[in-house]
Amino acid sequence: MRSVILCISYLAAILPALLWGSEEIPNLIIVVTVDQFRAEYLERFDNAFIGGFKRLRESGWRYDKAMVDHAPTLSWPGHTTVATGAYPKTHGICTDAFIMDGRRQMMLQDDEEQILGFPGSLSLSSRNIRVPGLADWVVAADSNARTVAIGTGLGLALCYGTKPRGDRTENHVYWLDPNAGQFVTTTHYRDEYPRWLQAFNEEILPQYKENFVWDNSVPDEYRHLARRDDTPYEGDGVHTAFPHRFEHFYPDTSERSINSWFCNYSFGAEQALFALAKVAIENLELGMRGKTDLLTIAVKITDRIGHDFGPLSMEQMDIVLRIDRELGEFFDYLDANIGKDEYVFVLTADHGAPNVVEYELEQGRAARRVSEEEIRKVLDGIEEFIVAYDGPEEKLPPLIAEELEKADFIADAMTPQDLAGTGPADHILESYRNSYIPGIKSLIPLWTIDVLRGNISPHHPGNFGVIVEFIEGAQLFTASSAHLSSYKYDQEVPIIFLGKGVGKGIAEEHARTIDVAPTLAHLARIPYPETVDGKVLDVQ
Repeated sequence: MRSVILCISYLAAILPALLWGSEEIPNLIIVVTVDQFRAEYLERFDNAFIGGFKRLRESGWRYDKAMVDHAPTLSWPGHTTVATGAYPKTHGICTDAFIMDGRRQMMLQDDEEQILGFPGSLSLSSRNIRVPGLADWVVAADSNARTVAIGTGLGLALCYGTKPRGDRTENHVYWLDPNAGQFVTTTHYRDEYPRWLQAFNEEILPQYKENFVWDNSVPDEYRHLARRDDTPYEGDGVHTAFPHRFEHFYPDTSERSINSWFCNYSFGAEQALFALAKVAIENLELGMRGKTDLLTIAVKITDRIGHDFGPLSMEQMDIVLRIDRELGEFFDYLDANIGKDEYVFVLTADHGAPNVVEYELEQGRAARRVSEEEIRKVLDGIEEFIVAYDGPEEKLPPLIAEELEKADFIADAMTPQDLAGTGPADHILESYRNSYIPGIKSLIPLWTIDVLRGNISPHHPGNFGVIVEFIEGAQLFTASSAHLSSYKYDQEVPIIFLGKGVGKGIAEEHARTIDVAPTLAHLARIPYPETVDGKVLDVQ
């Protein structure tokens, strides 16, 4: 039966291509995923847009009821979901970090590989991604197709790259590394850098590193759409207003500090990212060879600024408007070089983010900042409980969950039995079930500084497979705004399609990020595998 279903799925995918002909197929698929990009931004800042977001809202097919429907809402799981059309429980990247042999291990970490040209640096690969993604589908449909995945976040491009093959010359995966200060890849993908990327890193990238002052670019008439610029609960609590200067963030002018400023706070990194996209298009002739190629772009700066300053900050609004302008220029480039009606484009995000707790309290709304001391007290209590327990270990998880739920900031504590179950579930449990993989033990969100540094007690609830959801409005002490949950503010994201085969308007139906990849595959008449959990959306 399974093979019959797979055959039917394949025929359904390729039949339109056979009937309609290649002229209806886009020459280039482009995916832009903006990290920690709330759907609200596109509505809230609408009148201030002059570039790409304006075009998407006016000419694209929008899903205003779009969401990430897994939890916890984290970057690597969210981006891999966009890339594969699968839930984290299916694609394998269910968290950013987990417990392995009593220590904290990054989900994309791969000690068998290294950053090409930088031995000894944190090694990453896509080896733990269990299923093929859109890039693999493109190559499987046409072995002469080319795929490029680029990004500014640590390893984000890996979420979108192809599975490495013997012939790796046509498929490219590069990200801006904060330690190297340039675009890199891993030996998982290549043995040497292509000349065009080397030239970009050496000749073009340096010009984007020259700005050490971040000024406010939001026009005066629109600044009321953001919070006051001098709120004390942003950033370090001192340098909370524009202009932001390099020396406000870093105590020295070492290369490491300069690279960190560039990658985290300078919009020059994102300008360089879109410049690299154009260089890749030109050097690899993406979308220019009568093939359906793929370009994915992962934008990270909104995540850093969102964490430090909050979603409604003047800083985040400034970044959103800068992306709008950059994206507008990129659309102009695509129209001129690929053809206005020859590509299909999608904008989405890996997750949203909550408002800053202190701002919510100012507005008279329920919110809660969970301190490190509160979490440590809970963990100490759990340790005492486990040490005193003398029953069978397999009965511990529900007892640990019961103890955890006594804390006033914990809404739900879920056991492996809860997560592996298939019975009735509320939204919280269902979201966490979509990310659950037996045997992978998560630390989230019961973090302390010690836990983040890798000092993990054997009595941590994560070691027993117990996962916690805070009450709505509660956030960790670790950032001004901390996404992790299954609540609306963390799960609502934009999904907007534009280009060949796409209509103009606002969809009534709901959409999820697992639907993005199969929809793009359908538009390009490319078969997709049964590992896909999403569906094809009607984009007309």
